[in-house]
Amino acid sequence: MKIRISLLYILLMSGFQVFSQVDFSGSLNLQGYYSNKEKLPFWFYSNQRGRISEETTMAGWISGKMDYTISEKSSLEIGGGLLYQDDYLNDDFIDELYIDFKYSKFSLIAGRKHYEELYNGLSAANENFAWSLNASPMPGIQIKTDETIYFNQNEKLGFEFSWAEYLMGNDRFVKGTRLHSKSLYLVYNLNQDWILKGGIRHFAQWGGKSPVGGSQPTGLKDYFMIITGREGGENALVQDQQNVLGSHLGTYELYLSRELGNLRFRFIYNHYFEDGTGSRYANFPDGRYGFYFENKEENSLFQSWIYEFYYTRNQSMNSSAPHKYDYYFWNGIYRSGWTYQDQIIGVPFFDFDEETPIITGNKFLAHHIGLAGNFNNYFLSYPFKLLATYVRKDGTLSKRYTPNRDEIYLSYEMGLLKEPFKLCIMLGAEYSNVAKPVYGAGLSLSKQF
Repeated sequence: MKIRISLLYILLMSGFQVFSQVDFSGSLNLQGYYSNKEKLPFWFYSNQRGRISEETTMAGWISGKMDYTISEKSSLEIGGGLLYQDDYLNDDFIDELYIDFKYSKFSLIAGRKHYEELYNGLSAANENFAWSLNASPMPGIQIKTDETIYFNQNEKLGFEFSWAEYLMGNDRFVKGTRLHSKSLYLVYNLNQDWILKGGIRHFAQWGGKSPVGGSQPTGLKDYFMIITGREGGENALVQDQQNVLGSHLGTYELYLSRELGNLRFRFIYNHYFEDGTGSRYANFPDGRYGFYFENKEENSLFQSWIYEFYYTRNQSMNSSAPHKYDYYFWNGIYRSGWTYQDQIIGVPFFDFDEETPIITGNKFLAHHIGLAGNFNNYFLSYPFKLLATYVRKDGTLSKRYTPNRDEIYLSYEMGLLKEPFKLCIMLGAEYSNVAKPVYGAGLSLSKQF
């Protein structure tokens, strides 16, 4: 009898321990907008993870996830979410749906998962020049490092990498386009406070069926050509045999960071390229330049701020290449360009015409400032976020805007309540020398559970 009781006790305790390793969490979000025009101010719909369009007035999404700890080194996360908005761009109501398996310092992600928000949500590009939060996440599979892998125990030199394959869907000029993505960064600890990180990010659209060129190569040999950036074989179109198979783009990236107590500083540099001329810096100084500051002290008045400068006006126009210039975010075969579900994948200052569909504006310079902090009194804290952007748009090198467009985008968000739910007010404005001002306001209601 004692043995049976002991066995029963062990089984019950084991079941309790397994159950205690499972955590559930989620959120419910509702947003409403008003504008004096038929469209919203720029920052109301840009970098919103594809959830808000220019004409949205009501939107809501619910998400949840389960975290299961398998062992000290491994865990499993399963998550999903549904989205609704009254001006939905397509018939896809899946906000995200994924499985994320972690082992040690690595992750394997399958499905659609939203990308991590960086720089406290203040950056116009988030991760890099070509990979922002402007579009919905694509379905695919990805393996990546979650933190730096060092070559030795002194943690002086290490690396980070990612490798991913995505599906871009049928709602584009080349139906069934595939997307290859990979990155490699070296990390060097200069001393206890300074960290230097540099590397490359590469993207390539390939495969699919074009209404003009027919089915594009998708074999194993073709995949090897895609990941190595080589010219296409006999089964590829003539222009891909002469250049490279597929549509390629990428960034050279450099980050210099310092930790100083509760303060963090980071210098940001992204050089953007689309072909051999850009990768050889014939399009310099095109890219992203920035500086980020963060105060980790809770409820500080100025918690973080960022300044970024974006420039795309060179496009290798003075190079000796056969083509006259680089046409950023567009390709002659993959004419939907660097978009997903008619939304720019990279920094959102590019102009895209959904009816054509084609990139109609890719030559610009932009100054962007973001500021976040907290207004405090003795009892409450009111978090705020301010975005201010000036963009000078020239159109394209082949078809310039007349006159050139000078645009200013402003956004202010402030939290009013934290409990029992989170309530925020949003104010926005957009000014242009070729259009009347756009003013907007919104309310955001969310609850974590």
